[in-house]
Amino acid sequence: MMELFDMGKYDFFVWGSIGVFVVALVLDLSTAKSSQKQVIKQIKAKIRRKQ
Repeated sequence: MMELFDMGKYDFFVWGSIGVFVVALVLDLSTAKSSQKQVIKQIKAKIRRKQ
């Protein structure tokens, strides 16, 4: 099992790039969720103005 995680002399680069990818993925997800909430607020405000 440990052979799967052993990348030889490239450990730092492989796991570092995986870490950067995971951080970027989480940031992308959180900004998308934030944008979705903002758009929903804008749509609800437009609907209220029309009524």
